[in-house]
Amino acid sequence: MRKKLIFVTILSVIIGNSLLGQLDPSFKQNQFNAMVLNPAQVGADNRSSISVNGQKSWLGIEGSPKTFNAMLNLNVTDKLGLGVLVLNDELGPVKTNRVGLSSAYHLKINKKWRASLGISTFISNTVVDLPSLTTTVLSDPHLQTVLNSGSQLRVGFGGLIYSEKVYFGISQPTAGEVEFVYSNMQNFIPSPSFVAYTGTSIDLNREWQFRPNLTYRFVKSMPTYLDMAATFTYDKTIDLGLTYQLMSGLGVLLGVEVNNLFYAGYSYTYPTSRLNTAASQSHEVSLRFKFGKEKKSFGFQNPRFFN
Repeated sequence: MRKKLIFVTILSVIIGNSLLGQLDPSFKQNQFNAMVLNPAQVGADNRSSISVNGQKSWLGIEGSPKTFNAMLNLNVTDKLGLGVLVLNDELGPVKTNRVGLSSAYHLKINKKWRASLGISTFISNTVVDLPSLTTTVLSDPHLQTVLNSGSQLRVGFGGLIYSEKVYFGISQPTAGEVEFVYSNMQNFIPSPSFVAYTGTSIDLNREWQFRPNLTYRFVKSMPTYLDMAATFTYDKTIDLGLTYQLMSGLGVLLGVEVNNLFYAGYSYTYPTSRLNTAASQSHEVSLRFKFGKEKKSFGFQNPRFFN
């Protein structure tokens, strides 16, 4: 019962701010989900790829978050990238499905730096099954309706500046408001989310690289979201890293790349907030397959973003 009450409290914040405030799913292995953060990332990697990612958070709490996405990232030309995204996100009674397309144009600034601008458009559906919740108020009039947004057309946009060793990105992954069919939601104030992130790659010696990155998300009336990761890569094959989300969780990540084609990654996170009294851990698994020729049109090979 205690876990259900904790979850309902968390959910009330999410529905009132996150759902209607466009707080998109967050991941620990961002190299597989860069297109979710910023459409300008499409076509920025050195090769085309197909990737899938599954995340299950807050184990031990009924209705805890779980997310799955699949992405196709294509380098159509040296300057044009196209992407396809399919995403399913569930948090208690809140279920969101999304199918979308992204495109980005990459241009040369000088011998060392490039920039890209990206836009995404997608069809999204959100359902909130309020009657499935159990509260201390019998027949609560506010929980008698299933909210359904129907199929809505949404957009996102972003920019990216990068070199062989450093990158900076900023985006609004989801613009516009969630509107539910036959429901008056005037009491909720939408708060768009904005994302900024940066990272670098440092050669420690011939075999080891150190790649830290930082992701910041701003949502009005929500706590500060700051996600940090530090990854050590051996021989461009094995990744070992630590992740930390401000006032939320501490974790580790592991990854292995085979023949510069196939990559498998795993992330484990333990909550450092008061959630650890009810939830034990979070898990994330990612798979990626690269294909096509490497892109070196601007004089250097594109960096491996995030990871």
